[in-house]
Amino acid sequence: MIIDADARAMRFEQETAALGGIARRSDLRRMGVDDEFVRILVARGGLIRVRQAWYALPATHLDVQRACRAGGRLACVSALRFLGEEVEGDGLLHIEIAANALARRPDPESGQVRVHQPRRPSRGDRAVVAIDVARNQWEQCGRTGR
Repeated sequence: MIIDADARAMRFEQETAALGGIARRSDLRRMGVDDEFVRILVARGGLIRVRQAWYALPATHLDVQRACRAGGRLACVSALRFLGEEVEGDGLLHIEIAANALARRPDPESGQVRVHQPRRPSRGDRAVVAIDVARNQWEQCGRTGR
């Protein structure tokens, strides 16, 4: 039983990391993690509940968690900095949300959020848009002052 639990935990960690450190409840179920195991993981600090039905690994970057909490993923200059590019930011957390989504009210600690809402989903993972997408967003964002 302990080996099975350890194997499940290792599998879910690897698969969640492959998603960018963020997983929906349905992803965890697909990985074989039931509700009871989720509660245990959260209680022991092995998983962080970011928002309803969304979870993050403890090592997931704080900005990724903040973006998820607001209903999106890192975009634009926030994505570029996360991906290791040396760019000067504007002090805002830039996130991308789906065209049909509403951004959630950010928690008071998260500061200002700039929302990017393309008509079609951009490439990337749950955590961050692809680097070329982020570059295009930053170029557009900087020009328009949006």
